[in-house]
Amino acid sequence: MGKKTKIKLNKGSEPKVEEAVQVEEPEISAEEEAAAEQEDQVTLSKAEFDELNKALKEAKKKGEENHEAWIRERADFSNYKKRMDRDQELMRSKFKSDVLEKFLPVLDDLKLAYQHRPEDGEAAAWAEGIELIIRKFSSVLENEGMAQIDAKPGDKLDPNIHMAVSSEDSEEFGSDEIIEVLQNGYRMGEKIVRPAMVRVAR
Repeated sequence: MGKKTKIKLNKGSEPKVEEAVQVEEPEISAEEEAAAEQEDQVTLSKAEFDELNKALKEAKKKGEENHEAWIRERADFSNYKKRMDRDQELMRSKFKSDVLEKFLPVLDDLKLAYQHRPEDGEAAAWAEGIELIIRKFSSVLENEGMAQIDAKPGDKLDPNIHMAVSSEDSEEFGSDEIIEVLQNGYRMGEKIVRPAMVRVAR
């Protein structure tokens, strides 16, 4: 162990440096050090050890149960969030289709007016204007996901997408074949917004 230096201050004089007295620390033998370490160790009986071991296993089991419960809760929340997102998307789609459906009769009237356009040359500009409006209207519906149901004379009646308003005898068409499309049908995705109204053969 090294020497220590002490500085002594006297009032009105220069500080004096004094050499500290070296103090030798007593040496500890290996036997004494081992005995001290042995005193620090805790001695447990078998019953106490078994009790602590049991408590440790129970705590570990409880921790595993809590972890599994947390995983289940997280999975349930993830499923709930997906279900909410799906329900909101369905609600938005339904709201959109309900709004667009209100404009379909307007488009029907425009198409009917175009079908009965005058044949003389003076009405050509008027007919072209009506045709342009029909195209723009149809384009807006398509961009919003509203598609016209494909139905034409000769197609087989499909109750899922067609609505038969009359059944008639026909030499040209077979049984349950479409004779005429009276009103176009529309769908949005898998949802039928409005079935096509048709006349069918018996």
